[in-house]
Amino acid sequence: MMATRLSVLFRKLPSRVFQTNNVCGSSSQFCLNYNPFDGLSNSPTFRGFASYPPHQEMTMPALSPTMTVGNVATWVKNEGDQVAAGDILADIETDKATLGFDSQEDGYLAKILVPAGTQNVAVGTVIAVLCDDAADVPKFANFSSSSAPSAPPPTEAPALPPPFASSAPTAHVDLHSVKMGPAARFHMQQQGFSLEQVDASGPQGMITKADVLAAVAGGVKSAPAPQPQAAPVAPAAKSQAAPAAKGASRLVSGPTSRKRFGEPHTDVPNSAIRKIIAGRLLESKTTIPHLYMALDADLDAVLALRKELAAAGTKVSVNDCVIKAVALALREVPEANNYWSECEGVSESSGVDISMAVSTDKGLITPIIKGADLKTLAEIAADSKRLAGRARENKLTPEEFQGGSFSISNLGMFPVDKFCAIINPPQACIMAVGRGVPKVVMGTGGKLATVISITVTISADHRVFNGDVGAKFLNAFRENIEKPGKMML
Repeated sequence: MMATRLSVLFRKLPSRVFQTNNVCGSSSQFCLNYNPFDGLSNSPTFRGFASYPPHQEMTMPALSPTMTVGNVATWVKNEGDQVAAGDILADIETDKATLGFDSQEDGYLAKILVPAGTQNVAVGTVIAVLCDDAADVPKFANFSSSSAPSAPPPTEAPALPPPFASSAPTAHVDLHSVKMGPAARFHMQQQGFSLEQVDASGPQGMITKADVLAAVAGGVKSAPAPQPQAAPVAPAAKSQAAPAAKGASRLVSGPTSRKRFGEPHTDVPNSAIRKIIAGRLLESKTTIPHLYMALDADLDAVLALRKELAAAGTKVSVNDCVIKAVALALREVPEANNYWSECEGVSESSGVDISMAVSTDKGLITPIIKGADLKTLAEIAADSKRLAGRARENKLTPEEFQGGSFSISNLGMFPVDKFCAIINPPQACIMAVGRGVPKVVMGTGGKLATVISITVTISADHRVFNGDVGAKFLNAFRENIEKPGKMML
């Protein structure tokens, strides 16, 4: 089945695909590696393991365009288990979600090279081996692969900065990182004082100008410059190398409490998704010219519509109505549904696909309601509830959160009146929705009336949006949300 052959997959792969390298036990075999995002590699790979029966190496898949490393959450199959094509071997935690790792071949799981719980495994790393015959499984007990992760070389645990001590010279500590007033900082620098030479009397141990002047009046002299110290030498003995590496693992695997400049704090390691979010937000804010426009809209008609639908047995949220109103506005103003391409400039989106921001314990993710302009309010409500639940359970598939033509971030359930969101590239616009607040307006007949109003703010890519495009879109949105009968058509 997996004997010598040309391993090229000539069929459409499902979203949860993985790379495989077929290897032959008796002679070297010619293989082509397939990557779902890069296609067939240009150069062939030759593999030869004469001491092992025919087998197949299972590598860490690239489950999203941004994925470079993944975590092996759990192994569903154990060594020696029979595997059929389509069976889930393991759950892989990506930068966005936890996805099943499917087998594309029949066989037996001969060897697990990367145990459950291993983090930051590079895409393409061999994590398991599949063989043809159950009798061959014991022969892979000592199997290792050149691309499998090996034990890291012994390294000394990174030293943490010590808390303040009167014996440690601190004359050259960056005073801008310490709580004190600007006048106090100026005099500290002028006098060359170290922190322990001045008695702090301000709130929460803050040094004030009066404290520095009191030290001057008391005859305190400038602190001597600290002498350079030799870097500590890591012990060379093997018996001490393992504890050092183990200590380093503990430092990066969980929160670490320590003191910095006298202030206790806790270092919390970043998760993979937090790192991706941080990188994409920084890229968006620094490379996309953001245009901000805001508008108030009345919610009274939407709230009345919700009551009517609830009485009829259909539950929809305000956010569902916002999604529908945005989708119709994008259909009415198609220029607002475009995105920026570095190669082609302004490009048109193929459909109205709304990404809604969902907060999870691992960070923010934006599942997509596709074709939102063509769906009813009830369909949008069902989709949003299902996708939000899957997002919080970390079970979204890549096609459920990759893409989208417009994003919505709604903080209406919190006491936030309005805010500005950061564009989610490659999209060109995101709408930030605040809470509903009572507002006095001039009603019919010149009488004052109170309505529930929300403030929506769009952050748009100014390369795609001109001011008139933003104004047209916002006005179309307000027309839809204040006259929700249009959303029922």
